[in-house]
Amino acid sequence: MMSITHAVAAVAMTSLTLGTADPIILGISAISSQLPDADTSKSVPGRILFPLSHYLEKRYPHRSISHSFLAWAVISAVTIPISFVSHQYWLAISLGYLFGFISDCFTKSGVTAFYPSKARLVIPGNPRLRLSTGSGAEYFILIILVAIAITSINISSSGGILKAFNQVLAMPSGAVEVTNEEINNYLIVAHIKGRNALTQESIEGDYEVVKSLTQTDLLVKDNQGRLYRAGSSQECQIATNQVRIYRGARVRAVAQEIQLESDDISTAFAVLPLSPRTYISGVITLEDAEDLAIATRPDRFNALTLQPGAGVAIIHLESASPQEIISKLGDYFATGTLIVRSIYV
Repeated sequence: MMSITHAVAAVAMTSLTLGTADPIILGISAISSQLPDADTSKSVPGRILFPLSHYLEKRYPHRSISHSFLAWAVISAVTIPISFVSHQYWLAISLGYLFGFISDCFTKSGVTAFYPSKARLVIPGNPRLRLSTGSGAEYFILIILVAIAITSINISSSGGILKAFNQVLAMPSGAVEVTNEEINNYLIVAHIKGRNALTQESIEGDYEVVKSLTQTDLLVKDNQGRLYRAGSSQECQIATNQVRIYRGARVRAVAQEIQLESDDISTAFAVLPLSPRTYISGVITLEDAEDLAIATRPDRFNALTLQPGAGVAIIHLESASPQEIISKLGDYFATGTLIVRSIYV
């Protein structure tokens, strides 16, 4: 086969196998796919690695020892130290070499894949269907491989098979799976089609995903920062018919735990990031708060909910903002454990 066919086959299959669109990984795989042909000085890698190709050419026929599982095992073993730098780079070398010589199995002469056995692996069994180097049939196969490579790279760069499958079906459960997979690495946007659970009005629009709540429900917010539970449960403010997830900018997620021991809320929360993407969850107990009242709205997700107690108030927080907590509870002293999650774009 031609060098370009080896390279494209390796890129396509490596992208599919590793689910990656990383140009460095795919480039390493393409280069590695040329190495089996270093057994002849007439090939491009043979001319580059002339001392090696000259040595192999004098001792072994073309497409013999270098086109075998034995050679693949040796190459994989010798390059293992690269895995300490990047496991993906090492896999790219190993897969590139493997797919490089396997693609020659489809030529008329095949390869001695099981060297030192001299039996040649030739696919398919019908000789008339085997490829000749540079033939029209090889160019046809090359076009197919290019299409596979482009499709795989496009899917991988858009979030992978899981996200592509979700984009087709647009099921809430699929949206939750994608969210759980990528929420700590990317800004996630959900395009939602559904209805307002209270008014039954149709809804269609983009919402930023805050987190997943259950296997079918997402916590989302609109462009004004208002929170909604979207999904299929009875607690949802947005009953969804379709949810398509889109990957936005890369983000850095930082989580920290805060312990409150009868601390003034305004003082304790003043040191927290006032970012619009800082979310606080947990349970706190407020002292001398028997008269506290927190209004709730049925048309939105209530990040703060009140559970009255004897002389105290128990507050449940779910992705509440520091500003909202300070504005509603800033005059109280609190005890409890909170998780603060901040997202930086």
